[in-house]
Amino acid sequence: MAKFYKGFNKDLKCRGYQFEVGKEYTAEGEIKACENGFHACENPMDVLGFYTPNEFNRFCEVEGSGKQDKKGEKTCFEKIKIVAEIGLGGLIQAGIKFCFDHVKWSDKTSSTGDYSGASSTGYKSG
Repeated sequence: MAKFYKGFNKDLKCRGYQFEVGKEYTAEGEIKACENGFHACENPMDVLGFYTPNEFNRFCEVEGSGKQDKKGEKTCFEKIKIVAEIGLGGLIQAGIKFCFDHVKWSDKTSSTGDYSGASSTGYKSG
């Protein structure tokens, strides 16, 4: 199962489905992103494009499995398990971890190597 993130309304509902933490759900029919199936985002910060960070929304870590379809930043799953409610703080922490996990780290101390970089400070040091 893949680890993803999902937003819900204050009642832990999404598109008419009532969810509960710890339970797994299976969609019927053809799995097609934005049409049928359970949607979630790999990048936690993408969830905020669908559910604003306010007191009316809740955020969870989920696992998706079975048939899949992807459209943009959303992946649609045949099966989804609501692993844990993490709240906005947990979503932001997961987003930071996601970003650091996807950085291409280098041993160089500067992104410009042995050359100086362009500066918007004119002739002065930045």
